[in-house]
Amino acid sequence: MVFVLSGATGANAQHLVRSVVDGLVDPVIAREAALLLEQQDGVRMARFDVHTRNMMLRVDASCTLNRSTLNTLLAPLGLQVRCLRRSAGMSEPFRHVDPDQCADPLEQEK
Repeated sequence: MVFVLSGATGANAQHLVRSVVDGLVDPVIAREAALLLEQQDGVRMARFDVHTRNMMLRVDASCTLNRSTLNTLLAPLGLQVRCLRRSAGMSEPFRHVDPDQCADPLEQEK
């Protein structure tokens, strides 16, 4: 399944943030994580998928969340993100980040 997300430009520009989430095995924790991140400044929408172990965020372009901040926020839930991808605009199709293709948890953000 491919989702195409369209967004505004300029002051209302949004970014798509996606990553692999290690430790994500419980749908209840996935929902708690989404609610936690949706409370953060600049986060418009957060989704966690247990089956693909993926996170997807829609954030304002000015949102300063990064891998380190996300891991700090999610640590109490037993979760950690890796292979963080952030892209400007929302017009590209959403694609899952393959957990098996990102073996290095210390990979630099792109």
